[in-house]
Amino acid sequence: MSEIKAKREKWLAAMAAHVVEHGLTTASLRPLAKAAGTSDRMLIYHFGDKDGVIGALLETLAMGFTQGLDAALPEARFESPGALLHSVVGVMRSPMAAGYARVWLDIVAASARGELAYGRTGGLIIAGFTEWVLKRLPEGEDEDTARALLTVLEGTLVMDAVGHSDAADAAIAWFSGDRRQ
Repeated sequence: MSEIKAKREKWLAAMAAHVVEHGLTTASLRPLAKAAGTSDRMLIYHFGDKDGVIGALLETLAMGFTQGLDAALPEARFESPGALLHSVVGVMRSPMAAGYARVWLDIVAASARGELAYGRTGGLIIAGFTEWVLKRLPEGEDEDTARALLTVLEGTLVMDAVGHSDAADAAIAWFSGDRRQ
């Protein structure tokens, strides 16, 4: 690995840890540079511009979350979409994922404000997570099921964030086939 690539990876790891702890709302160049132990000018030099820094940082965060999911839920097909949903929600609600969940909501909010770097990267994260889900769904399930599952997961994050986990739990039960809720 080249010295420059190693330096970038070290900076990205430090910035990712900062963002998981503090969120993206404070992700201006100076706090990110401070977390990385460098200057904002060096970040611009190595990543091109602020969007380049944010894009690389978001990719690093997505990889970190995926690695955590992989560790918690190794690649294996679940017996039903509902069983996969319950397992993923369990991980999402764990302390390991709390910072990532907050960051994801920051990404969605920035994308909704029209910030292109966030929208682009958010779309790539969704595409990657769709593939992750497809590998764990039962044989015969398709991308439509994966998208529906992701929609329930996204809703769960939002409902949990605003204190309505009970509504999210009811949607999860409904999706899982328990229509009594």
